[in-house]
Amino acid sequence: MTEDVLESHRPALKKLALDIQGLRNELLAGFGSRREVLEWSQRLTVRTLGEIRTSWYLELGRQYRGVPSSGDERALMAALLTPAARSRELDSVAVDALRERLAAVLLGPAEHRALRRLRKDATEYVDETGDGDQSGHDPLKQRYIAMRPALDELDTYQKRVLTECVDGLEDRSQILEWGDDLELATHGELDDDFLERCYREPSTVTMLTSSREDQKRARELFAATYLIPAFNSGVRDLTGRAKEMPDAEKSTKEVHLA
Repeated sequence: MTEDVLESHRPALKKLALDIQGLRNELLAGFGSRREVLEWSQRLTVRTLGEIRTSWYLELGRQYRGVPSSGDERALMAALLTPAARSRELDSVAVDALRERLAAVLLGPAEHRALRRLRKDATEYVDETGDGDQSGHDPLKQRYIAMRPALDELDTYQKRVLTECVDGLEDRSQILEWGDDLELATHGELDDDFLERCYREPSTVTMLTSSREDQKRARELFAATYLIPAFNSGVRDLTGRAKEMPDAEKSTKEVHLA
């Protein structure tokens, strides 16, 4: 498989596949906290080029909404967590099967759609004769998501916005500053009064700024319900505009395919 990676002449497609493979491995291994599930979901939005179905994010939001009377996590959330991180008992074989099924029905189709979206703009690179055995456009050496710097920039804003939200903001003034990054992180895909409501609604201000444990849980729900789906929509919009840029160590000729 390594040789196949090194010989790739359309490395953006291989880079996309490798990134999604890494996400799949994380899913199959399980997560150490509810927060890790959120962070994985954010990375998923960018690396699948916004091709995750909205229905998944609706279901994800439900997993953060309250807890059953037993005090345990909801079933899907518990299955996503490692045994040490979950509070309810689950059969390990059933958990492994559920995660594999999620990988098949969630990541598989998203990877297919993302590749079809990317393929029309993926550049073919042909090394100069005599450059050596290794391709200067080895997908393993590409630092940009799908070889598109704009996606990396969006990823950075999304990580920052999500971290600040879950950690909690200081006051109303910081909500406004956070809103600047939020606009960039979602590529303008939130409603135009979203930040205004975050600033003006007392209950939302309390949720975003309180250090109480119940409000921390509420922020996870807020992020899962509002931020992650908007991240996904923003990535989908940006993907059609982002241009490819390789991290090549050797000079190359470029052949643009129709």
